[in-house]
Amino acid sequence: MKSDDLVLRKKVLVEINEDFHQADKLNEALDSGILMCLVYCCREQDDVIRELASRAILKIANTEKGRVTIVSSRSLAIVANLFDDNVCQIRHNAYTCLINLAQFVYGITSIIDADILRVLVDKLVAEREDIILILILKLMNILLEGDLATSLLLNTPVLERLNMHLAASNWEIRKMSAENLGSISYNVMGKRATIEAESIPPLCNMLTDDIYEVRASAVRALASLAQLKEGKIQIYDLDKLN
Repeated sequence: MKSDDLVLRKKVLVEINEDFHQADKLNEALDSGILMCLVYCCREQDDVIRELASRAILKIANTEKGRVTIVSSRSLAIVANLFDDNVCQIRHNAYTCLINLAQFVYGITSIIDADILRVLVDKLVAEREDIILILILKLMNILLEGDLATSLLLNTPVLERLNMHLAASNWEIRKMSAENLGSISYNVMGKRATIEAESIPPLCNMLTDDIYEVRASAVRALASLAQLKEGKIQIYDLDKLN
């Protein structure tokens, strides 16, 4: 993959992606150090090469050995750099890769340690594609299972930005925004911050949403906030319980 021939390099990357459908070939390639070659390709100017490389890294993240290799090679920051890529599919590959990593405790810890939570909060306003924004919200919600995630997020404008997305036209964005607020308000510190951010009124408005899943996510978030007296009073005063 060090050739200057772009056509040849693209052909090699296509073949790598085909080979990675087979776990034995993928694991053998990992032993040869292919991950760092793919990471290098993610910095290329050619869109096709970056997409093929990011797709291969996503396939690596689908296996246990691959996930361990990504974390141990400290490649998370490079993958996160793809959040800024101008090609939607490349961004999709990058977020999906981290979502796969975050299915495991060591993945959550590594992503949080790489300071990616702060980047996700910035992307809540910077990302313009709904399909990618949904992935951002899904990843954030998974990371909230990690130690210190809530306290780290509360030092960012996350609540204000989640509140904004509660009124999104896309129902999955509304649903995932409510779920994130519910996860943030899991502990007392998060509950107080969410109440102070005035998240209860828009959550109450969602109780009449046309989509069942949106209503259910809003109910779960409100149930968490109602565990504090001030939250319960605010919900009652809004008279949205009937």
